[in-house]
Amino acid sequence: GVAIVVNRNQLKIENIRTREVIPGRALLLETTKHDGKPISILGVYAPNAPGENAQFWKDIQEWFSRHSVRKPDVMGGDTNVVEDAIDRLPAHEDPEGPVSALDDLKENMNLVDGWRESFPTTKAYTYHQTYTGSQSRIDRFYVKRQLIDQTYEWEIETVGIRTDHRMITMKLTSENAPTMGHGRWICPPHIMRHKAFKNFVHKTGLELIDSLRKIGRPLPRTETHNAQTLWKEWKDKIYTEGRRLAKIVVPKMDAEIEKVEQDLKNVLADEALSDEERKLSGAVFTEHLAALHRKRFRDSRKTAEVRNRLEGEVISKYWSMINKPKKPRDIIDRLLKDTSALDPADYSYESNSKKMATMARNYHSKIQNDRRETAPDIRDHTIEVVLSRTARKANNDQVIDLSKKLTREDIQEALKLSANGKAPGLNGFTYEFWKILDDRYRTAVSLEKEGFDIIKVLLLVFNDIETNGMVAGTNFSESWMCPLYKKNNRADIANYRPISLLNSDYKIFTKALTIKL
Repeated sequence: GVAIVVNRNQLKIENIRTREVIPGRALLLETTKHDGKPISILGVYAPNAPGENAQFWKDIQEWFSRHSVRKPDVMGGDTNVVEDAIDRLPAHEDPEGPVSALDDLKENMNLVDGWRESFPTTKAYTYHQTYTGSQSRIDRFYVKRQLIDQTYEWEIETVGIRTDHRMITMKLTSENAPTMGHGRWICPPHIMRHKAFKNFVHKTGLELIDSLRKIGRPLPRTETHNAQTLWKEWKDKIYTEGRRLAKIVVPKMDAEIEKVEQDLKNVLADEALSDEERKLSGAVFTEHLAALHRKRFRDSRKTAEVRNRLEGEVISKYWSMINKPKKPRDIIDRLLKDTSALDPADYSYESNSKKMATMARNYHSKIQNDRRETAPDIRDHTIEVVLSRTARKANNDQVIDLSKKLTREDIQEALKLSANGKAPGLNGFTYEFWKILDDRYRTAVSLEKEGFDIIKVLLLVFNDIETNGMVAGTNFSESWMCPLYKKNNRADIANYRPISLLNSDYKIFTKALTIKL
């Protein structure tokens, strides 16, 4: 049979329509993309016998001639035929009948083999016949010729389930799709546990504490050398080191898979080897690669099963998330450059993400800055009037307590109350990161070893802010804005509600102040 699986995070499912072109062999799916434009996908599973294979392509062409439907933008599946000898190992031509029938269908629907267009001379295969060792590229995606420039990342990948086929993948975008970056960096859990990163954080952390101790004794506190500037410099160091390690540190299993994949590519591309040698060596690497992927898949499933056993069907974030309706991610495809234009014919749009971000920032900055200025004496008088009408006032003891600086206990309690799994700010450090550092310090103390006391550092930084105010340029209170669509024209930034994500150390500070209140 044939099936098409739709990822709800990628495509809208409200107006999906499917049509059975050939029962059990060809299925047509019609839906719309994020930009509202239609897309038609034809999934196929062609017969193996040459005569039946040729008739299959003719039947598809005949079906489309009888039905007024959109011809497929994408056609993919197991074709059970190759168009060129390069797609078989050992190399040989396929029978003329099915090849010609498929070629006629492609020409009628204006389809091209996207992988071969991207890699004209590369030898790679998707099907491995175990008992003979022969291989072929019978699994393919075809796309309309006018869409080929909108496809990218054509890959042939091994999957984690037991099968003698490999999977072909590609990404299809829209001609008007916005330019999208990689987003902000978040310190991944495996980097937090990595030995080199742990040692780096520990070493630079002890140096930070030593520098903080010297402020005022004997070094004077200045606007360019104080607890806040030292804290920013240290965060910048670990941010840079974390990003560096994240690019080079990969799990052992992933590293081994990458090596075997490269070995397979080298063998198949080695012209010094005979077809028989390539077939035998390729079979060995293909089977080894499949075994590695199956092991990784089993490990992943086991982890998922354990988590579901622990957190499934109990009140938890995990249970809520897996039962939450899945919807495509909200993407701002474009923004109006001039919202004052009355005639739609005069509208002009921006689709570059960085420029759209600048437009959103300027819009909200203007709202903030356009507020009417109030004279200081009028503002002070208004505050006094409002406070004079407040029935409850702090007594002398409460005033004394509130004037005290934050304590170690305040910060520990704030960190304890900070929930895991929350989105970090621009620096990429989550609450879990600071909790891990605190746990390591407690372990070091219990073993009578020198440890990096993150709570002490936060205490010195927070109290410096309370005493001297926030130092400009330290970006302590910086945030990144996430616009959430409300209603009306999606291309008008005024129709989005902004929320700000602050850095986790800033939120710990405000939480500690709340505890003191």
